[in-house]
Amino acid sequence: MRRMRLVLAAAPLAAAAALAACGGSDDATRVRMLDNVFAPQIMEVDPGETVTFANDGRVPHNAIAVDGAFDTLASAGGNQEPGDSVTVTIDEPGIYEYFCSLHATRNEGGEWEGMVGTLVVGGGGDAGAAAAVRARSPSEWTGVTRNVPGEYATIQAAVSAADPGDLVLVAPGAYPESVSVTTPGLTIRGTDRNRVILDGELTRENGILITADGVVVENMTARGYTLNGFFWTGVTGYRGSYLTAIDDWVYGIYAFDSVDGLFEHSYASGSYDAGFYIGQCDPCDAVITDVLAEFNGLGYSGTNASSNLWIVNSEWRYNVAGIVPNTLDSELLPPSHDVVVAGNYIHHNGEVSRAPSRTSEWSAYGNGVVLAGVRDSVVRNNLMVNNRTAGVQVVTNIDANLWRSGGNEVRDNVIEGSGRADLLLGGPLEQRSCFSGNDAETTVPFFLELLHNCDGINIPLWYGLAVSSDPLGRIAQGEWNQNPQLEHGEAPDPELTFDQIPGGAAAPVVPAVDVFASLGFDPDAIVTPSLPAGIELDGRRPMFLGVAIDGGFWPVLFGALLWWIPFLTWVFGGVWTVWSLRRDDRSRGVRAAWIAAIVLIPAIGVVAYLAFGRTQTARRRRLATGLGGAALWLVAVVAGLLVGGVF
Repeated sequence: MRRMRLVLAAAPLAAAAALAACGGSDDATRVRMLDNVFAPQIMEVDPGETVTFANDGRVPHNAIAVDGAFDTLASAGGNQEPGDSVTVTIDEPGIYEYFCSLHATRNEGGEWEGMVGTLVVGGGGDAGAAAAVRARSPSEWTGVTRNVPGEYATIQAAVSAADPGDLVLVAPGAYPESVSVTTPGLTIRGTDRNRVILDGELTRENGILITADGVVVENMTARGYTLNGFFWTGVTGYRGSYLTAIDDWVYGIYAFDSVDGLFEHSYASGSYDAGFYIGQCDPCDAVITDVLAEFNGLGYSGTNASSNLWIVNSEWRYNVAGIVPNTLDSELLPPSHDVVVAGNYIHHNGEVSRAPSRTSEWSAYGNGVVLAGVRDSVVRNNLMVNNRTAGVQVVTNIDANLWRSGGNEVRDNVIEGSGRADLLLGGPLEQRSCFSGNDAETTVPFFLELLHNCDGINIPLWYGLAVSSDPLGRIAQGEWNQNPQLEHGEAPDPELTFDQIPGGAAAPVVPAVDVFASLGFDPDAIVTPSLPAGIELDGRRPMFLGVAIDGGFWPVLFGALLWWIPFLTWVFGGVWTVWSLRRDDRSRGVRAAWIAAIVLIPAIGVVAYLAFGRTQTARRRRLATGLGGAALWLVAVVAGLLVGGVF
């Protein structure tokens, strides 16, 4: 599935790039063709109303009605490539089932499974049938168990035969298949987490794809899928417990456009994008707890996921970056807001040789937590150790629109051994985030907790203008293929010795209904983890005037363009202009105003004085010095962004 390209932007001229995510539309009659599901899976339209099938995936798709009422393959003269759209119109009321011929298969009963959908036109002409199509998940187990391979040779065969609320119980073995779940309320359980293995063999797309409400998957492993290990999309009610996702190339354990869910007691590694992902939901009503993510591009990523979303009490290590909530235009429901990251142990992120990544993930290099265009969220009571860039970074995100972070609270975290600084706040477009009570030694800018305090002063103009240089440089590195290039399956594999679900095969069967409400979640019970014994703290990366000089050509270049030049202009130019003003024959008030502008408005005040403030120099020379110098700098910045592939 196409997802995001994360951009971290801080300087006013530092725009960034975006990798298309699941594109959205406000059109109520738009069916999105994703990899590999139609979203929404069920749509109601009026007779004669136009329906648009839009390929927002990254592979070809089509939509063919089972009864022949429409066929995008025929009308478009072939499959729809990514970005293509085809419209159809149905005049007669009815229920029209359709499928993608590339990503759906027929079961033994002749029914299409996999990438399938339904159009209910004019109420379908049969209210009972339409209601059945939209049936919600049962809240209790039926008492029926479907055994694999005892009764059914494959997991898919058992799932296809199951009724809502059944248990599909899978015995140890390797299962080289992709499973599509369209029946609500199923529980799919392995009898041994470490020996029930869905195997994508580095060729199949999804391990288990769920498009029905209330489905639980637990106590098994998915490895080697080219897209996702365990994937819920467009559902209400989901739970993934005691799952292991290894080398699932895009996402390990993944919920999109889904609400009321829980990921717990699970492990994910080897995904170039994210081990765990929750995206496009508001309110999400979801919790991630007691999980371990390592050797991924991002341990957690969540685009436009908001409200009642808790990422807690888990471990995030050896990823390119740890936890990255973010906002993009390429999914619905922006901006991301009201996310809580608490009680986590986030350490040694900034992996360069064992974690796969693409450009967007590489741009977040070395951060424990990044809030990118995120609002009104809380990062608290986390232990962050030896992250190669920072413990927490708060920045603006630029996509089709500018998404400013703001109103976030970063408090009561313990942060040690950060490579660049423990806390980073980008600007100047950030809107009043605050920092209090953190055990942190280094911040960018200086005096961060004094001047952006959650319980005291929070001034609007004190930001680290250098914060953008490293991520923008890493975007350029990615565009030039200068970031580490691990192939699918090359990340380290864990030993399969993970904890089993208590009770094993006999554990209670509980469909995923009212998941969030049933957790009894107590935010006040979250505490800061203790530093494990024997952990040696890393030293700081080699720095020069606030820029890490060990990141390679592009990060240093952008550090020079976006920080060193403005900073040196402010410092040395400011000293010279203030000295010049001492000899100026204008009034004290005028001189005081110019001095205030030079001191309080970094670099810009100096340029303005050179262009307009000096009276002893000819006007043409003043403009050439001030505005000409600024223009040359701007040309250099834009040229760097263009050549680096950031734009």
